[in-house]
Amino acid sequence: MTKRKKIGIITYWESNDNYGQQLQAWALQHYLCGQGYNAFLIRQYVWPPIKKKGVRRFKQWIKDTIARILYATHVAYYPSIYNKFSFCLDKEACRRKFPLFREQNLKMSKIFDTPEKLMQHPPKADVYITGSDQVWNYSMAEEPLRNFFLQFGDKDTYRVSYAPSIGHPSIPTKFEEKYKQYLTSFNAISVREKSAVDLIKKLGFTATHVLDPTMLLTSADYSHLASSCKSKPSIFIYSMNYASANDLPFEQVKAYAQEKQLPIIVTPGSGYLPAKELFDGVEYSYASIPQWIQHIANAHLVVTASFHGIVFAILFHRPFLYTPLKGDLNESNNRAVDLLYSLGLDQCIWDENKSINDCMQIDWKNVGELLSAYRQVSKDFLSAMGNRI
Repeated sequence: MTKRKKIGIITYWESNDNYGQQLQAWALQHYLCGQGYNAFLIRQYVWPPIKKKGVRRFKQWIKDTIARILYATHVAYYPSIYNKFSFCLDKEACRRKFPLFREQNLKMSKIFDTPEKLMQHPPKADVYITGSDQVWNYSMAEEPLRNFFLQFGDKDTYRVSYAPSIGHPSIPTKFEEKYKQYLTSFNAISVREKSAVDLIKKLGFTATHVLDPTMLLTSADYSHLASSCKSKPSIFIYSMNYASANDLPFEQVKAYAQEKQLPIIVTPGSGYLPAKELFDGVEYSYASIPQWIQHIANAHLVVTASFHGIVFAILFHRPFLYTPLKGDLNESNNRAVDLLYSLGLDQCIWDENKSINDCMQIDWKNVGELLSAYRQVSKDFLSAMGNRI
């Protein structure tokens, strides 16, 4: 029997309330394992834990030990436990069960708590892949950026980027030389946004435009993942990066929900802004990842500013409103806008001249045909990698 090629994937992974982050990490690993590879997640902390000394360090060790035991035995996920042990447990992690999802669904390396430790003792692999998510966003992770450009490990190891996002419409001049230096080590480059293809070209490299890894899979893959959960029909708001209820047409959404006699279910999540409860008269759901998938799958309408929120609405053929980010965050809209225009879904981008009904008219057959073509290009990119290693 031929030994399976080993692929180490580095991406964001440590959030306890960002659903898209977790599912993009799962999706690429799941797809590659399905293609016969031995894929695993390289766990680098983006923000290293604060080091304590003396008595404070001993107290922290006790708390960490208790937490590890509670997580390992799964009792941490009971409300009576995570409320009682709130001094050492992350309540968000416990009620949404993100650590449990990772434990049950991801193959993972040990944790490298600083970029230097990963550089010094990298896990062995036949291929290193960086992506997806905003791992090439210079404003989010400048310190560990070199590792998201695969600057660790044996120089002969095959290096690939799969759908990383730069997260900005341009790369500042002060970062250009660093990006050029890092990109020289890659054997194959792909990016998630069409606009990023041009950014990479300006640096002197060729990049392929591919889909986010969540879109390599179909709704059937996610339905299987979420098969143990149920959800009622609703208007579902994935509330991410909203500073207030005024960042979306909430009064219109509320009126629409009343007209359709449907509840509004809201799941807050963290991205650029921390998760908050911003809306009155709604049902809040601090969902597990499978439950979040079911909320979207059963939604009459999805409302969100999240890239992955619209991805899953598309995969499950759910009507949706994409509410563009405002103010200082508005340049991050290109991730979602690129995708929506490429699939002929720009009518789902909300503006004040539209009604909710304008966004409900979607030709899902046409969307499916366009998505299938992009999906094939993305799969071909990964297949070409397999032919070269």
